[in-house]
Amino acid sequence: MAGFVAFANFKTSMYIATSKGRFIIREASPDDLQQLVQVHVTSWNATYPNHHPKPTAEIRTAQWKKRFDGEEEDWFCYLAQHEDGEIAGFATGNNFLHDKLPYKGELNKIHFLKFYQRLGLGRLLVAKVAARFLETGIDSMILFADPQNPNIRFYERLGGERLFDEKGIFNGAYGWKDIRPLLQV
Repeated sequence: MAGFVAFANFKTSMYIATSKGRFIIREASPDDLQQLVQVHVTSWNATYPNHHPKPTAEIRTAQWKKRFDGEEEDWFCYLAQHEDGEIAGFATGNNFLHDKLPYKGELNKIHFLKFYQRLGLGRLLVAKVAARFLETGIDSMILFADPQNPNIRFYERLGGERLFDEKGIFNGAYGWKDIRPLLQV
């Protein structure tokens, strides 16, 4: 993958050099709350400019606080932080249980500020999520994206299989029956 060099391993923090500076990929903590909210709101609103009403910082703050306060179990978050301290993006994962779908983990969210997209950081965050799942015995993953997301092909480039509903309609879901190949970044 041109444009960056990664070193370390997936069980620890990773350090990446890109054309836009150096980054650390690490697990999020409650101290990151304000920046996670800012990235979440900014990224979502930039991706869906015509969607109304737009999520506010207040809504996202309440959602993130619930997670960090332990009100939502079995979730985790990794982030990419620039050497200047700015969080460029994040990805969250959680367990997934559904009677009719064979996937055990869910890539719940992945958001990046536009300036930091296309540096390979998103691929690395997905790899970290996959590694975390594999550490806990989860070997498959699903993602529910908005089919109107202009970046949706990113998931196909990562090997995600489009999932169709019983009427044959694609509603934005992607599945990975085996997430081990996602570790090969």
